[in-house]
Amino acid sequence: MNIYDFDGTIYDGDSCKDIVKYGLKKYFKITYASLKKAKSLNKDYKNGLVEFEKVKEELLSFIFKIPNYPKFINDFVNAHMKKIKPWYNSRKTANDVIVSASYDLWVKVFARNLGVNFVIATQTDAEGKIIGKNCKGEEKVRKFRNIFQDAQVSCVYTDSASDLPLLKLGNTAYVVEGNKLITYNYNYKFKNNK
Repeated sequence: MNIYDFDGTIYDGDSCKDIVKYGLKKYFKITYASLKKAKSLNKDYKNGLVEFEKVKEELLSFIFKIPNYPKFINDFVNAHMKKIKPWYNSRKTANDVIVSASYDLWVKVFARNLGVNFVIATQTDAEGKIIGKNCKGEEKVRKFRNIFQDAQVSCVYTDSASDLPLLKLGNTAYVVEGNKLITYNYNYKFKNNK
């Protein structure tokens, strides 16, 4: 079994930012209103007044206001499949697991298009409220172990220092820099510290 982070790892960029940009193109007013509210909430988050999940919910709340948002998500994924990094297809196996902080709403659609059966990502209810915690850092490991208790992990791939807990699960760990795979060691200095 191999574990892959999504954004910046097998996807070239940040799919959350990209879906906001796509929303601004297709549904400017709704998306811009969410963006403004999220910016305001971000100040409260930085001052310790609200949890990060609230900011993320507000930022992406526009999706749930779009008529037929599943079609919007499918269209977004189809328009962005070209951002899947070419190296991934050469390493793909039947037991791959994508573990992402992005919403499972679109990560699952990317995964389905790639033939990946297992996705662990930030989940929401039908109104866009995050269920549990944002799937990042230690939360990725917790969610992975809830589903795959004692599974042996061959390789873990990520571009981000926030995935250090995840890297420890693999027999081998790789840091992804663009399209380059670097075998991880403890002295490695991550370019992406988010």
